[in-house]
Amino acid sequence: MPESRQPTAESPQPPRWAGKMLTWFADPNTVEEVEGDLLEMYAYWSKTAGTRHADLRYILSTLKLLRPFARLKRSDKYSRTPIASPAMIRNHFKIAFRNLSKSKGYSFINITGLAVGMACAVLIFLVVKHETSYDKFQSHADRIYRVETQNINENHTYPGTYTGMRTALRTDLPEAKIVAPMLKTYGSTVSAADKKFRESMVFADNAIFQLLDYRWISGNSEQALSQPNTVVITRSYADKYFGNTDNATGKTLRIDNKQDLTVAGIVEDFPSTTNFPFNILVSYATLKNLNPDLDLEKWNGWNDNFQVFVLLDNKADTAQLAKRFSHIVRKYMGKEALADKRFLLSPLSEIHYSGNLGGRSANTPLLKTLSFIGLLVLLMACFNFINLSTAQAFKRAKEVGIRKAIGSNRLSLVYQFLTEAGLITALATLVAILISQLALPSLASTLAIPLTFADLYRLDTALFLTGLAIITTFLAGIYPAFRLSGMAPIWALKSKVLLQTNQWFSMRQGLVVIQFTVSLVLISSAMLINRQLTFFKNADLGFDKSAIITVGLPDNKPEKLDAFRNKLNESTQIKDVSFSYNSASAESNWMQGIEYREGPKVVQIKTQMKMGDSHYLDTYGIKLLAGTGFREGDTASFKVIANEVFLSRAGIMRAEDAIGQKVYFGDGQESAIIIGVSKNFNVNSLHQKIDPTLIQVIPNNFYQAGIKLLTEKPTKEAMQAALAHIEKSWIATFPNQVFEYSFLDDTLAQAYQSETRTASLIEVSTLLAIFIACLGLFGLATFTAEQRTKEIGVRKVLGASVGSIIALLSKEFLKLVLIAIVIASPIAWYVMNQWLQNFEFKIKIEWWMFAVTGLLMTLTALLTVSFQSIKAALLNPVKSLRSE
Repeated sequence: MPESRQPTAESPQPPRWAGKMLTWFADPNTVEEVEGDLLEMYAYWSKTAGTRHADLRYILSTLKLLRPFARLKRSDKYSRTPIASPAMIRNHFKIAFRNLSKSKGYSFINITGLAVGMACAVLIFLVVKHETSYDKFQSHADRIYRVETQNINENHTYPGTYTGMRTALRTDLPEAKIVAPMLKTYGSTVSAADKKFRESMVFADNAIFQLLDYRWISGNSEQALSQPNTVVITRSYADKYFGNTDNATGKTLRIDNKQDLTVAGIVEDFPSTTNFPFNILVSYATLKNLNPDLDLEKWNGWNDNFQVFVLLDNKADTAQLAKRFSHIVRKYMGKEALADKRFLLSPLSEIHYSGNLGGRSANTPLLKTLSFIGLLVLLMACFNFINLSTAQAFKRAKEVGIRKAIGSNRLSLVYQFLTEAGLITALATLVAILISQLALPSLASTLAIPLTFADLYRLDTALFLTGLAIITTFLAGIYPAFRLSGMAPIWALKSKVLLQTNQWFSMRQGLVVIQFTVSLVLISSAMLINRQLTFFKNADLGFDKSAIITVGLPDNKPEKLDAFRNKLNESTQIKDVSFSYNSASAESNWMQGIEYREGPKVVQIKTQMKMGDSHYLDTYGIKLLAGTGFREGDTASFKVIANEVFLSRAGIMRAEDAIGQKVYFGDGQESAIIIGVSKNFNVNSLHQKIDPTLIQVIPNNFYQAGIKLLTEKPTKEAMQAALAHIEKSWIATFPNQVFEYSFLDDTLAQAYQSETRTASLIEVSTLLAIFIACLGLFGLATFTAEQRTKEIGVRKVLGASVGSIIALLSKEFLKLVLIAIVIASPIAWYVMNQWLQNFEFKIKIEWWMFAVTGLLMTLTALLTVSFQSIKAALLNPVKSLRSE
């Protein structure tokens, strides 16, 4: 370092602020020499031209030497930055390849970790992009809304609404230019010539074709669904039923062997990213022909399968329309309903995240969780790169010192290190594409998303991957590049000093702690989610769900049902048979407003209606607390069985006191007598609390048969025999219908698909996070063992045991894992406690769960580190000392 040249105390002094600017903003590598030269020049100027002239020249000279002005005065011959020249770029890549090949182990760890992180990011991008692209192709997407029903007392919004809403909107909401009702039904048998299929279908009118962008192959969009008994089908279903689309128009489809429908049009299939993937559209007017008792102007009960969509005028203000909906409530439901009912408009962009008629909804929390986990996994891979790069800093120190000594500037070194990071990222990107291609089918199957290899090789995916590679290069490489390039030459050449630099050591410690904290949070979350799912599986629902087979009923005429029951009971494998609206617990339930009157006091109770016959309680194992059940052949709708929650809402304290009490339906014109009180049972999934429930005998609403097998765990042969007998009985009773069945416990498990998918994805993410963290830990342990080879040799010569050396090399890493456990446990507790708030019935978070998680992580880290520790401890000290 050159001596600093200062003026004497008697000589004039230059402006101090100019000198400070030079110190702050000039090139730190040359500032001392430049400052000394300027002081000498200032003394000469002041002596020859005066102090004022010297001050001015000193200030101008200082400004010229400040960056970036110092670069601007270069001549054109040297204006081009050397690092941008082709020769220098080739040189950077040559050095980068040499360093990669020289440190194969570290390069493998970095490439593998980054590849896994980038593959996670790409796959999550495909999922999020798919789930957020639904119905964006609709030309009126920004003006389409769904009318939803909000129950104020329950603080819950339902996607369905009353059938009377269709007429009310067309009459009382002029801002709604198009009102399109849609009712979806399931399990109908569709016959075309000699072919039969079990299908779902949607009842709608021509407004649906004005609302949504259908592409017509044949037919008239203005007339196709204007008459009863007409149907519009998609191209794929025309091929399915008739072999082609050329002569499908005008052909006949028969529904449930009851009603013939004429094909009035054929439309193109919608893309997979739609909430309206309807293949069979039946005219709305046909509903009365199929079900004469169906009330299409109903205001005292609704089903979520009936939804109404509107296309609003361009100038419509959705906030202002709330007043109009209040008017609709007052007009059609009465002023008193305003306290409990509200109708909302949900935009089309939000339909995919709640119950839609397409049958598939995206889970917003799951998408956010996926995105967050993907970012964490990618950051963990970048941390590995940073850790291993800075850990090897002293190996590169002499290289940096020599480069600086012969004139290389810092920017050139930064480019060199970023080139190495970019090369590793480029290789990782190629591996990430391969991993993504291998993992995509499993991911698509787990999430039930129609993703294909074509999605992986689309332009937007390529752009995302390119941007991701650039961001990853900077995330992983920018810190090591600036830290390594910032070393002063004299310190860089004395590379051994770097081993004692506490700041770098702390940085690596912090990143390792972060990695293991993330891993621990994921492990704890996976454990708790699986325990919650196990709780769902084994929870007491208040009824028996095992060994029950459910079959949809195409016909609920009493003579048909009696014949079906008699044939089923011929098998010794069948214990009981019940006909009902749905099972004891189901996701689609019938909501009904009920009044309980006690003198002048009237209690409004939002109630779930369960329609079942006299075998309903026995088939599903629902226990009575008081009163009696229904009798054989009972078809009286004026008798009901209430559950305990209903009694609590009504203010009835004892079950015996409820027997003989009256309840009133809807507008209060119809009533029923409570003949029995059942023990509470979960009519919904365990996400929700138990609702007030009434069981009633209404044969016209029997759409399902529940068949209870003799034993809860039948053998394979007994199960096959029972299913064969059920199918035989079905064919004999409903000869022209398609037979389909399901097990009740499997159906109930579908209510927890989102949680099951979350558990699967977090388990995979946990394994990846642990893999990446252990990769980095292994690399650091290897590096530590290499650098302490001489120390280990000396210790062994002096009598240290293998165990003490292993403990010496392992304790630093285990200390970091213990710190991660302390940090991760409260974070995991908070995250999972928030997640459990989604469920009415949930497990308790116990302290031992975090203790087990910490123990597993400690053992994993110990195994990772021990391999290198044992290898180093067993090394012959003579060889290790000689190698030094």
